[in-house]
Order: sequence, then C-alpha cells, then structure tokens
Amino acid sequence: MAIASSVLRYQRLQKESPEWSLLRARTAGLIVAVIQDYFPPERRTRPAAEIIAALDQDLEQLRELGAEFESTAAAYVADWVGAGYLIRRPGETRGSETLTPSAAALNVAATVGGIESPQRTASASRLGSIASNLIALQRDSDPNSASRLSLLEAERDAVELRIAEVRSGDFAILDPDTAKERVAETLGLAQEVPVDFARVRSTIEDLSRELRAKILDDTAEGGATLNNVFRGVDLLAESDAGRSVNGFYDVILDAEQSARLQEAITAILSRDFASDLDPQARSDLNMLLSRLEDEAATVRQTMLVLSRSLRHFVLSRQYEEHRRLRQLIQRCQSLAVQVSAHHRPEKPMNLELTRIGMQIRSIAALKLHNPGEGRVPTDFERHDTDDVDFAELAEQARESDIDFEELRSNIIATLRRVGGPVTAAQVLAEHPATQGLASIVGLMVLGAEHGDTATEDTERVMLERRTVTLPTITFGPDAFEGHR
Repeated sequence: MAIASSVLRYQRLQKESPEWSLLRARTAGLIVAVIQDYFPPERRTRPAAEIIAALDQDLEQLRELGAEFESTAAAYVADWVGAGYLIRRPGETRGSETLTPSAAALNVAATVGGIESPQRTASASRLGSIASNLIALQRDSDPNSASRLSLLEAERDAVELRIAEVRSGDFAILDPDTAKERVAETLGLAQEVPVDFARVRSTIEDLSRELRAKILDDTAEGGATLNNVFRGVDLLAESDAGRSVNGFYDVILDAEQSARLQEAITAILSRDFASDLDPQARSDLNMLLSRLEDEAATVRQTMLVLSRSLRHFVLSRQYEEHRRLRQLIQRCQSLAVQVSAHHRPEKPMNLELTRIGMQIRSIAALKLHNPGEGRVPTDFERHDTDDVDFAELAEQARESDIDFEELRSNIIATLRRVGGPVTAAQVLAEHPATQGLASIVGLMVLGAEHGDTATEDTERVMLERRTVTLPTITFGPDAFEGHR
C-alpha cells in the first residue's frame, strides 16, 4: 500500500487537471497546434473573432486532406474555453472578446514541444547552471560569517585568476557547440516564463474573486478584508503572486539592468557562432528582453485593474447591494428547505404570479436571418443621359405649378386697355386660361391678395367646354403697381 496515496492523488488529478484532460483529448493535436501557431510569444492575446475565422479556414483545409473534424471553429473554441484550455476576456471595444491560452495549455504545449525535440544529452550548460545555483544558495543562506567570507574569497580568487589569464592573453574562448548549447538552455528557461506568468495571472484573478466573496460574507474575516480595502491596502499586490509579479517587473524594467541585458544579447548575436543558429533561435534571442517586458507588463496591468475594481467595489458601496442580495437569496433557500418538508415540488399551489415584461419563447421559434433575401434578383436597368432641353424642363415645371407671372401680365395688360377696374372674367375673355382650372385658381389667389372679392356677387367664365361660376373678383387700376 506504499503507492496508495499517490494513486489516489493522480486519479484525482486525472479528473481535475486541465493538462491531463488536454493530453488525452481526442482533438489534442488540434488544440496544441492552435496554442503554438495562433498564440506566439509576441501575441498571447488575440481577438476571438480573428481566431475563429482563422480556425474555420484551417479546418476546411484539414477536411480536404481527409482529417475528421465535425464541429465548427466557434463550437471548438467554446468547448476549449469551458475545459480551461483558453481564457475568454472582454475586449477593448464594446461587445468584443479576446482569447488567451491558459497556463495549463501553455504547459502542455511546452511538454509536447519537449517530446518532439527532446534534450538528447545531459548538457554541461544545464549542469553548470545547477551547480552555480547551489553554490549561490549555499553562500547566501549561510549565517556563519567566517564560512561565508571564505566562500566569497574563493570566488574572488577565481575571478582574479581569470583576469590574470585575460591580461596575459592566455585564455580559452568558448567553443561554438558549447556556446550554442548555452543559448538553447537560456531560451528553454525563457520559454517557461510565459507559463509562469499565465499561472500567476490566473492566481491573481482567482484571488480577486475570493476577496469579493469574503467582503460579501458578514463574518469577522469578511469585516477584516473590508476594513483593509477601506484603509487603502492593496491586497492583491500584497499576496504572494502579486509580490512575485512586482518583483519581476521591477527587475526587468530597471534601466541599468535592462541596458546590461540588451548589451549582452547584442554582443552574443555578433559572435561567430551566432551565424550557425537557426533563424528562429536568433529571433527568439533578439526579442527575449522585449517579450519578458511585455509578459510582465500584461500581468501587472491585470493586477492593477483588478485592484482598482476591488477598491471601487468597496468605496462605492456596491458591496452593500450585493451583500443584501446574497442575504435574500440565502433566506429564500432556507425557506425553500422548510417548505419542502410539507409541499412536494409538483404539488399545485394557488399562487398568482405577476407576469414580467420579458417574453419567454421556445428556441425553436427563432429563425435565422438570411441576408440573401434582401438581394435584388435582377440587374438594374441602365439609362444613359441625353442632352438637357431647358425649354422642355421649363414646360414641365410650368405644368406642375401655377404660372402667376403670366396671370399678372394678363391682368396688367387688360387694365391698360380698359383704363379702369377689370374683373377676372374680363381678363379670361381677353387671355384664355392656358393652364385650365389652374389659371382660374391662380386668378382667385391674386384677387385675394391684390383685388376685391365679392362673395355675394358671381360671374360665369368659359373653360373649354365647361362653365365655371366664380365670385366677382375686381382688380383696380393700381393693382400690381410694383410689377409694371
């Protein structure tokens, strides 16, 4: 029974660990390829719509090659988010979303990469790193000043010996194979940093949710948490994950340290052995510092946003509304447990519920919108433009409106000939209505504005083969004086 606890522990991990479930998933190859190709180190976060569109195209190509993938890209992404392989977060614009690989997915991708390209030898570089770390740990943890001083003096003697060798010109240059081995070792260690940052980011997000839950609890621990936030304590930054993020961020953004690291990278790439490195390794080494800075800045920005959100949640008194709502829900649950002892769930109750405004309908009643229904089935008929006939345009405009200018001219001409007041009938007798009934209506309008209209007296005028009876409209000699 020596392995009983280990077996039970691993069985639990087999059920709960996202890494384990990903490795035994039927589409594990597709998931790992998506993590490695869609989320390179320089773009760990990408828009969800962009990922789904790219995956749709790749799935189509895979099906043409004979691979069996039944679901759509959107369905696969939704499953991977639910399984914990991808993390979905709100985007910068309203309604948009982003996708980021989880720490578990990055860890599995690194494991698969190690399976595909294993470390075939026990490299001297790795052993040297282990040895130097152990020696530094021995020295820095030694409380005895005498032994600690002895270790420092031994290191000083070794450094002085190397200085003397360089001054004499008798020093060994690292051979190309060992140098490339150290580059690979460095890049391998750097590839583990994104996994660590993803894990730290998830830890910070989980801690933020736990702190909110504690604040909503009306307990001593919840009161202490609430008091700390009120006093301005940044609980996320004070946590182990927060301190590790801030520590790494401070080191990587230290101007002197960053300049020294960049100088070292530039010098290494200028060495002769660097020309034998594959292009990907050279690119990774060249971008190493900026990628570390981006990873650290992203996680630290997440921590700052969550810290501000938690503080606003407390200072704006939103927690009081959430706490009250939680208490009401708990009270309803308690009452439901009491009622369940006397009333079964299927027992009818004489209770009338007030209907809310939202309508609940079956999803089967929904129909997809077909954009093709709005398309015009036939081509548009093309009409070429001809030369414009302004006389024809003027005639059309005249037919669509009353020609008051012609009517005024007719009235003025009749007044001059008669030399005294004239009626509308006299005007029409000398100047026929060229616009038919519209001319008569125009005379009535002009009579209302510039003449006298006697409604009790009428006169008849001829309009083509009809007779029209009008009130007597009289225009005086001074009518339209300004138009003459």
